[in-house]
Amino acid sequence: MTETRGERLRTAMRARGLTKLSAMASAVGVTESAISRWCHDGAMTLENVMLLCEVLDISTDWLLLGRGHMELHQSAVTPIHPQIALAVSKMKPHVREHLSLFLTTVQADVR
Repeated sequence: MTETRGERLRTAMRARGLTKLSAMASAVGVTESAISRWCHDGAMTLENVMLLCEVLDISTDWLLLGRGHMELHQSAVTPIHPQIALAVSKMKPHVREHLSLFLTTVQADVR
């Protein structure tokens, strides 16, 4: 059975640790009822789709159409080892940010 858009949204929210509607609503800047509606396949504007994908760091194709995987957009940007890409994609956004700062510091020290 094919996963619905709402199911993919709930999957992404769980993967990013945003399981409470209030937390997701706050992160996106909408009401809890809007998040609930979207989780049950309610209509969404393109602007809201883009906000969700940015906040959750997920592929728009995956959310809307179910094509590819949640982190599909990331693999197109940075060609890195698949296991590293998968591990990084499973990190919470703040952890990825800390890792990025650490790697930037290490890179600057090497030069």
